[in-house]
Amino acid sequence: MDWAGLGGVARRHWLFGLALAGGIAVRVLVMLAFRPIMWFGGDSASYLATGLHLIPDPSRVGGYGFFLWLLRPLHSFAVVAAVQHVLGLAIGVLIYLLARRYGLPGWAATLAAVPVFFDAYQLQLESDAVPDVPFGFMIFIALYLLLRSPGERRPSRTVPAAFLVGATAIIWPVGLALLAVLLVTLVIRRSGWLALTAAVLAGAVPLVAYAGWFDLHEHQFSLTRTDGVFLWARTMSFANCAVIKPPADEQALCPPAGPRIAASLYIWEPNSPLLAMPGGRFSARTNKLALNFALRAIAAQPGGYLTAVGHDVALSFYWDRPVHPDAGIVDRYQFADATTAWVPASMGALGGGLVGTDQAAYNGGHPAATRAVQPFASWLVSYQRYGYLRGTLLGVILFASLGAMIIRWPVRRGTGALPWMFAVTILLVPPMVVDFDLRYLVPAVPAACLAAALAFAPGPAPPGQRRCTTSPAATGTSAPDETRTSSLPSGSTPTASPESS
Repeated sequence: MDWAGLGGVARRHWLFGLALAGGIAVRVLVMLAFRPIMWFGGDSASYLATGLHLIPDPSRVGGYGFFLWLLRPLHSFAVVAAVQHVLGLAIGVLIYLLARRYGLPGWAATLAAVPVFFDAYQLQLESDAVPDVPFGFMIFIALYLLLRSPGERRPSRTVPAAFLVGATAIIWPVGLALLAVLLVTLVIRRSGWLALTAAVLAGAVPLVAYAGWFDLHEHQFSLTRTDGVFLWARTMSFANCAVIKPPADEQALCPPAGPRIAASLYIWEPNSPLLAMPGGRFSARTNKLALNFALRAIAAQPGGYLTAVGHDVALSFYWDRPVHPDAGIVDRYQFADATTAWVPASMGALGGGLVGTDQAAYNGGHPAATRAVQPFASWLVSYQRYGYLRGTLLGVILFASLGAMIIRWPVRRGTGALPWMFAVTILLVPPMVVDFDLRYLVPAVPAACLAAALAFAPGPAPPGQRRCTTSPAATGTSAPDETRTSSLPSGSTPTASPESS
């Protein structure tokens, strides 16, 4: 083993090594504090049932269930949490590697990774049985494939990147919008019809496969039966049936009397209009009528729709975490409430089992209710009060990186644009189609940090050239018949136009 070489790497990246070690340490602390994993109510129960029985839930995409299925032979939720912590660390490592490739100094590249390593809400989601961290990891693998070779076009990497982004849509439907962003970026880059067609096909493969699997069980070629229901819920914050004038079969979907509540709560509250529909909340008929109602509402009241979306998008940039959609949902993201059983163990689960028995079946026969172990748990409760990226700072990161990209556009051609668009898309789509939720804010942070790192990076030297340096080896005189590569040719500038991101 080349110990001297390893020592050189450690010296060059010592600051990042300290940050990485700190990120590992705090994750070990989380695993010690909350065992074996944390639960997010019915969502986690649904994903677990899919992982056990390989059947879809009509109310949500079940790609995370496949992730649980892959890890099922290990019979341990603690292993699931550990894998998710490793994926979180990997996202931070990828941010650092890309930032260094684009010429950012070590301290700045490390700073870009710090929110991923230490944000308390990132840590909480990594230890929760929800799909957000695998979703974010797949997005970053795709970004790394697309951006790892600054200044070079590598069409061969576009296909696996498009496949990964398409696959994220079966984990969280926002991936559909991210795939559209990627394809539009390829058009703007003039990547060519062959590359674009290959990317479309690659992105479609996981979507078509999942829809076929869903059709096999639910007799409907779709990802879910909730797209209309969720958009209908979005309109409940402004819909006025006196203006919309829905037909008779949709009138039952008008907002109930009384003060308006957060949009997403209309799906789950006990007196939801959806419960009065034949077939219940998530029948094919209900979903179709809800979609028709929502489209009528948006067409009749476009100002109301834009106001509702704008209000919820603004919640992403509050200094303190907003209490939205209600305190009960916000509590699910707090270490202080990690042991709360958001659904009873005796509740029925998808596939005919019970929540408690499903947990035991996956966990090698052992109970899997979350246990808080002191004093580690209380340390993390205190840490979460302050240890996270404020929404206002996230806004500053996004606006500053956008400004840098605009100012430097003639030279850098929008370096950082793709991760920036990914971050903004992750923030925008949930309020556009249903509601704001703290859980949807966290996956945008790593992409925003990467966008800022690339937007402010000096950029790599063009292929075949090296940066000017004062080292003797680089400034030595070349032999007359050699091509000099230690300085820029006459008339050139020390800038590059790396692949637009």
